[in-house]
Amino acid sequence: MLKVFVHCFGFRYHFSRKPGYDVFAFIDEAAELGFSGVNLSAFGPDYFFLGGVAPDHLRAIRNRIERRGLLVDLETGGTQPQHLAATIELAERLGAEHVRTYTHPSPGGPEEQVSNAVHDLSVVAPIAERAGIRILVENHEDLPARDVREILTKVAHPALGALYDYGNSMLFMEDPLVSLRHLKPWVRTGHMKDHVVLPATGKDGPLFLGVPLGEGNLPIVESTLQLVAAGADRVCFENCWAYQTFFRDPRGDATMGVGPFAYCLPPYEAERCLPDAETAERKRGLDLLALERAAVDRSIVWLRDACASAGIALARELSPAA
Repeated sequence: MLKVFVHCFGFRYHFSRKPGYDVFAFIDEAAELGFSGVNLSAFGPDYFFLGGVAPDHLRAIRNRIERRGLLVDLETGGTQPQHLAATIELAERLGAEHVRTYTHPSPGGPEEQVSNAVHDLSVVAPIAERAGIRILVENHEDLPARDVREILTKVAHPALGALYDYGNSMLFMEDPLVSLRHLKPWVRTGHMKDHVVLPATGKDGPLFLGVPLGEGNLPIVESTLQLVAAGADRVCFENCWAYQTFFRDPRGDATMGVGPFAYCLPPYEAERCLPDAETAERKRGLDLLALERAAVDRSIVWLRDACASAGIALARELSPAA
């Protein structure tokens, strides 16, 4: 049965705008909504989503997770050995099974980026293995999945796996299902999300914009079925409503305006498509906290129903907020 985790990033406006909403409130809400686990971001120096890394605080987080009967995966970025070794230690303290990471751009371009990652992860993989933790490399916004595949192939260590992001590699014009095919031999989990493409309105080109699950272009059900068939026992719902970015250099062979890259045309309703959210909040008085809440709840309803229709058995019953 598939364990559905939930990502703290998808509650970013709760963390930043709702008084008293912290990692403990997020853990409690994840349990109440029916999720099997949480994905917690761990980015220093402030560790915003965790609320700090003092030993007593970490023990309290782990106790809350365990008391709520949840699992936990940890997320960071970068491949520097010292940083990842410290994050592995942090994961041990929290009881996490996986540490997600991704590469950072290199001055020498993608080839150097891949080479640096291979070197770094070859150093870190034995450390992760001794700790009983698997490092998962994500097809983030820095490299398409085909390049992540090259890294994983060259390192070839059992403590290294992949996290498949349902949409990120589209930024390089790589079709989502092609991305998954690249990562299948190593995949352990995924970031489930949905996006649309808005036509260009300026020099930066088309906009890649997050929407509630089931309201965008991504092949969510097919991707999930393939993940399960590949042996993944979990997937993480990452609410990306109102998150936006632009396309990178086209290294894939997909066609803009077609299939997952089809344009979403105006008019746009804020509940679904809200580009430049914080400007809209300031100029139009929109309540981003309430809109994020609605996006989460709509996504959970869609996910519950879509999994039932597709025959994907969930480890826990999802229960959207009343």
